[in-house]
Amino acid sequence: MALFAWISRRYATPIKPDGFGQSLLDDLRWIWRVRRYRQLTVTWRTPTPDEEAAIVADPLLGRFGDDTIGIAEIDGLRCIVRDRDWFGWPDPPRFVFFAMAGERVAAAADFNDWPSCWTPAPPDYSIVTPTTFHSPPS
Repeated sequence: MALFAWISRRYATPIKPDGFGQSLLDDLRWIWRVRRYRQLTVTWRTPTPDEEAAIVADPLLGRFGDDTIGIAEIDGLRCIVRDRDWFGWPDPPRFVFFAMAGERVAAAADFNDWPSCWTPAPPDYSIVTPTTFHSPPS
């Protein structure tokens, strides 16, 4: 018996947490919250460069999505929508939604279809310069 205990301790790999630490009850709350948020009228705004840098540097939020396309305040929670460059089968859905209460994730979900009652943030045209659209010399 002592040999079995020694082997199981030696070769046991600890389970790494996923960063959320939610229970089944939390999962059910998340499903309910995300469904409710998808039915609300929300106008998203473009994140500031500092907000985008903080989201990308966050060890949890930074792993989901490639670009932050919208931030909004809903019910006192900071809501974030990120877009993925690669999406569709077999990759994950196009968008990921987070509702944050401080540093705690209050809800999160992946989705493909943008809700019709959500107004997306206006596109950022700051990278367009006057020389971008010049026609070639003739």
